[in-house]
Amino acid sequence: GNVGWLTNWTYPFVHAFCNTHYANRRFQSYFTFMDLPDNYLHGSHKTEEKKGEAAPNIEFRDVSFSYENSDTPVLSHLNFTLHSGEKIALVGNNGAGETTLVKLLCGLYPVTKGEILIDGQPLKTLDLDLWQDKISAIFQDAVPMAFSIAMNVAGRSKEETDIKRVRESLMRAGLLEKVNDLINKEETYFSHQLNENGIMLSGGEMQRLLFARAIYKDGSVLILDEPTAALDPIAESEMYEEYNALAEKKTSLFISHRLASTKFCDRILFLEDGQITEMGTHAQLMQKN
Repeated sequence: GNVGWLTNWTYPFVHAFCNTHYANRRFQSYFTFMDLPDNYLHGSHKTEEKKGEAAPNIEFRDVSFSYENSDTPVLSHLNFTLHSGEKIALVGNNGAGETTLVKLLCGLYPVTKGEILIDGQPLKTLDLDLWQDKISAIFQDAVPMAFSIAMNVAGRSKEETDIKRVRESLMRAGLLEKVNDLINKEETYFSHQLNENGIMLSGGEMQRLLFARAIYKDGSVLILDEPTAALDPIAESEMYEEYNALAEKKTSLFISHRLASTKFCDRILFLEDGQITEMGTHAQLMQKN
């Protein structure tokens, strides 16, 4: 009896101590992140990109990248150009460096060696906020925020969100029928974190939500990182048709681990061990086996 009483008395203290210790570790990670040097420029007047602005040329010039405290390069001496309005597919096995390349392009990591040029200007000399305003990206590991579906699509506050545009984006992404069945429609919250009536989405629905976000933003650079991994073959085929339409007049980079899913692209780059080992159209690469 005394042992049980002591256990019940001490458990809340031990539980609270463990939670505090865990929270402290998370805060330390946050402080470590905030102390990292900022390698990019910020501060220009930030305005929404003018729709119809010419898609940029993007050049990787002898780009290499290694993670901190690692001597093994993830990417090594990459040289290629994404021409304005061109659709490029980046294909490779897991761990070949495709996602790292995309994050370099988005300015989430600085290159270790070489440089990325945007219309001839080094990315490190541009205002990063303005550059990222031009990018519509779908990452395979993105997680929606615990706000409404509409706010997740728009990436803006409720007051700044264009609901008509949100619904059009959801329709093109194939998610509007699902949203219309919800009591609060596009005002429904994602997850239960901030609203007890919030919903969870399946893997395929999550990818469609992220696709709707890219449609809404309509940037002149389109980046798709394995956007159909959770879809069945029929839904995947339909989604590719939408990607092809969305990529019109944009500079587009599409990442896939399946060569057959890149037929609509102008060129395919095959990435292996951090280097581009083959380049060509789908037909040309198939002839090379």
